[in-house]
Amino acid sequence: MPRSVPLLTVLIAAALALPASASLAQQRGRQQIPPGGPIIPSGRVLAGELPDLIILNVVSLSSSVQCIRPFIGQTSILVAVRNVGKGPAVMPPTLPTLGRSWVGVLDLIIFPGVMSIAAGPPPKLDSGETKSFAVSMIVQLNAAGTAYGVRARVDPQNFILETNENNNEKIRIFTSNTPCK
Repeated sequence: MPRSVPLLTVLIAAALALPASASLAQQRGRQQIPPGGPIIPSGRVLAGELPDLIILNVVSLSSSVQCIRPFIGQTSILVAVRNVGKGPAVMPPTLPTLGRSWVGVLDLIIFPGVMSIAAGPPPKLDSGETKSFAVSMIVQLNAAGTAYGVRARVDPQNFILETNENNNEKIRIFTSNTPCK
């Protein structure tokens, strides 16, 4: 065994024992945000206020699901989104239309959970503006064939920098008037 192998082992063990360094956000702290706004990962400073997207409501557009097979149905979900922040929410213009998804909805039972999305316009949601998005999706119903649950998420890919990224989801349970058995 060459003499450098034990030395390399000691160096690796020493490096792993060091505590992790603080992130740039932790180093700067909230009180040290530069003039003009926070710095995003690209390194540029954002000017102006940030948006904050929330889900106002999640509703089913039909009182019954369309049965595809036992315990599996198709339905449409309407998600109302509001920008409660002070700045506009702008979808990056460089993304293709299918990448610009404002809302994603996934079934709570189906695993690993395929997300159905509402993609496309509008490119911007101004402060205080509300927009509704319809999402058609497949759901799995409960053992009685009458109930299903969905999780709606605004800005599912986190493309929009917001003042609060932790208020973007809402879970709803719906019942179907016609069972799928």
